[in-house]
Amino acid sequence: MSKNNLNGSRSVSSNSFNSFLSDGEIDSGLEDLSIKNHRPSSTSRTNKAKRIRFYHNGNKFFNGVVIPVAPERYRSFDSLTAELTNILTKSVTLPSGVRSVYSMEGKKVCSIDDLEDGKEYVVCGKGEVFKRTEYSKTDTLRPKRLSNSKFTVQNINVPKIISPDCVRPRIVTIIRNGIKPRKTLRLLLNKRNSSNMEQVLSAFSEVAQLAVRKVFSLSGQSITDLPQFFATDDVFFVYGNEKASQGDFELEFEESKAIQSYKKTPGLRNGAGPKPKMPKKELNRTYESEESLLKKLSEDNNLVLPLPLKKYSVGRMIGDGNFAVVRLCKDVTTNKEYALKIIDKSKCKGKEDMIENEVKILRKVHHPYIMSLIEETDTKNMLYLVCEYVKGGDLFDTITVAQKFSEDQASLMINHLISALAYLHNLNIVHRDIKPENLLVELEDNQVKLLKLGDFGLACEVTKPLYTVCGTPTYVAPEILAESGYGLKIDVWAAGVILYILLCGYPPFVSQDNDQEKLFDCILSGQYDFPDEYWQDVSPLAKELIQNMLQLDPELRFSAEDVLDHPWLQIAD
Repeated sequence: MSKNNLNGSRSVSSNSFNSFLSDGEIDSGLEDLSIKNHRPSSTSRTNKAKRIRFYHNGNKFFNGVVIPVAPERYRSFDSLTAELTNILTKSVTLPSGVRSVYSMEGKKVCSIDDLEDGKEYVVCGKGEVFKRTEYSKTDTLRPKRLSNSKFTVQNINVPKIISPDCVRPRIVTIIRNGIKPRKTLRLLLNKRNSSNMEQVLSAFSEVAQLAVRKVFSLSGQSITDLPQFFATDDVFFVYGNEKASQGDFELEFEESKAIQSYKKTPGLRNGAGPKPKMPKKELNRTYESEESLLKKLSEDNNLVLPLPLKKYSVGRMIGDGNFAVVRLCKDVTTNKEYALKIIDKSKCKGKEDMIENEVKILRKVHHPYIMSLIEETDTKNMLYLVCEYVKGGDLFDTITVAQKFSEDQASLMINHLISALAYLHNLNIVHRDIKPENLLVELEDNQVKLLKLGDFGLACEVTKPLYTVCGTPTYVAPEILAESGYGLKIDVWAAGVILYILLCGYPPFVSQDNDQEKLFDCILSGQYDFPDEYWQDVSPLAKELIQNMLQLDPELRFSAEDVLDHPWLQIAD
């Protein structure tokens, strides 16, 4: 497996490269997402701020949020929708973020000036049609007016939805009432769609295409309380206003077969016997590797840096790729070490947009578990990026030495990785190359104490389904191989593969004879297992989490936030 610790090696096929470039463009409005970290305090708000309540399109269970809107707070309408995305995605599901705003009458709002003080508006995601419904009306949440028409700040409460403790991410099977054999469907319940009984019924209704009013367990017990959906039963009958009879709870063969197929454990792979350890080299048809490396840059110990970077002294090479090398550098004033990535523009002909996209995203993201871009200098022939340096190297090397890890260590690393992914996905950014080589670790007494995500060469904003075939075969999600369109959850799949490796020392999907076509067949069919020889000491909770991260259906696969909500991750706390 070729290593890419902050280097320029990329996983993109030449046939799909033009498509990748168009997918990888980052909307300029994304730069305003960071503005919420610099909000003015309530004491500095001007009288011109408009108090606006925003509802979620078609969601009658969400009370909305009230925020002050002032020209000095938002530089553009895009910056307002970006902040609304950050606020609302903590409580409701907005896969593509806030894309449009409507008045309560259904008129589209296109600028901040169109928003009226004290009025209510509805936010919609990409491609959503405005829905007229009775949105929650809670007077205690409305700002109070004084005689001078100013708002009293102390009376304004931004509602926060807190899910009951019983709610956790869980996949359930529902059987829609009708003529036997009845339709069986699956649904992922989580804190964003199951905060109360009404929300669960609404989620069931959407999936079953039926106004669900009554729910029964497999034994025929009426389900009337939210905790019952998160207890032992995971199969439910759903009804509208029809009456249920005892015969309805007797399953036909086809119905039982469908339910059992959902419940089956991961299947055995091609043949039995011991599983191979971590592959030494990835066979990758999606990579178009170049033979030449930047020998001059990697061997020149007297490298002359441009004037803005004169404060750094350059040391040994710590990484290389097809069109870049990474060298250790040190601030001569503070003696602090950094990683200096040097990109040779002559090697990037036709790939300029990819490099620009990587830098653009690195400028925007700020997270404790994501590698930081310190500064950059662009010259005619070279692009220099000074990045955070993590001394422990990459996770690939750590796995090679340790082979496998305790659940405590694995939980800590996955917690850090998924926290970074949840942050990126909240910004609608997909990384697309999650693998151990791109995860940098900091060690203490031979234990991992910190993990950071790096290498954003394939990252892009998700505004529509993506189709570019890219990634690394061992970690690639099935929807990428199927070319059916993919989104944010491909990163969760790759993280699930890494979790599997951390706990046993080998990947879940492999080909015994290094046949890449067989590997892809295993991934597309979801064939992997938990043999006792390697897994007998691993907890059921860890296996359960892996199964939910490696769900073939992206709709049922856990999101990054779902993974963070899973009880196994609490081991790292």
